[in-house]
Amino acid sequence: MAYGGQRLVVPVTLAAILLVACQNTSSTPAVESSTRTAPRLTAPPPSPAPTAAERSKPVTPEAARNIANNCFTCHGPDGRSPGTIPNLSRLSAEQIAGKLKDFKAGTEPSTVMGRHARAYTDAEIEAVASYIASLNR
Repeated sequence: MAYGGQRLVVPVTLAAILLVACQNTSSTPAVESSTRTAPRLTAPPPSPAPTAAERSKPVTPEAARNIANNCFTCHGPDGRSPGTIPNLSRLSAEQIAGKLKDFKAGTEPSTVMGRHARAYTDAEIEAVASYIASLNR
């Protein structure tokens, strides 16, 4: 052969045998594929709840801006709603924070806002409310 094919047969065969041997190191007999059960998929463990120290940390302006960007997805750029979703651009920080806390407590009916508000600490609510209100000046 022009490419030395015969010289490669033995090393390639040996490599294949070693590969198979390394993959089948189990001491239990192989199980027929028809009797195997599919591996069970489990959800990742829930992330641990924030500690009291983590929840009491001051909220950075960057974090407040990031939270506000979530708000702007529905409420429009800088809280200026282009449609039927409430406009945040005319509200004070106290009004925004109060409404979010009412959603969080469940005292204000909502479709999705209660779920959003429950995800934030009171400090985060205060920070995002201040951030959004500061854009309206």
